[in-house]
Amino acid sequence: MIMRTVRARSVNLGTGLQRTSCERGRAGLPAFLGALTLCALGCPSVPPPDDGSSLLIPENYRSTFVEVRGCRSSSAHPAMVRVWVNSIGAAAYMADDNPMPVGSIVIKEEFAGTDCSNDADLTLWSIMGKEPAGFDTTGRDWHFQQVTAPDRTIFREGNSTCIACHTAPECTARDLMCTEP
Repeated sequence: MIMRTVRARSVNLGTGLQRTSCERGRAGLPAFLGALTLCALGCPSVPPPDDGSSLLIPENYRSTFVEVRGCRSSSAHPAMVRVWVNSIGAAAYMADDNPMPVGSIVIKEEFAGTDCSNDADLTLWSIMGKEPAGFDTTGRDWHFQQVTAPDRTIFREGNSTCIACHTAPECTARDLMCTEP
């Protein structure tokens, strides 16, 4: 008898964060029971697709990331913005490295006010997370995500909106980074 199985898979994002997803496959009863045990410990009852639906933004990013761009206005993001990068990608970002290292996370804070001093004006985070080769070849393996503030709800996921601007020549020269350090 062949049964469908679900097994847990943990992906290290290189930031101390782990994203757990589930994969489906075919195996016998022993594998099914083992996978069922794993999923009971870490997977929801219906496995989500491995589409990056986990938040890319850590709760404490301001204390663990490097501010690489101070507050400024943005024409592409109609807001005042400030940019933070994790320790994996900060030096590469500042050096204009292309490609950025896998595990890099770039967070653009977007403020509705006239500056970036009031967190009550923080409305959105636009985030790019560099994934392993093959994640998204059209987006150079960047995982694009927009998250609303302050509730941390995923507002937009994937490159369908972001890629139009991020493929401009000045951005592609910097591995789709459109802001200069």
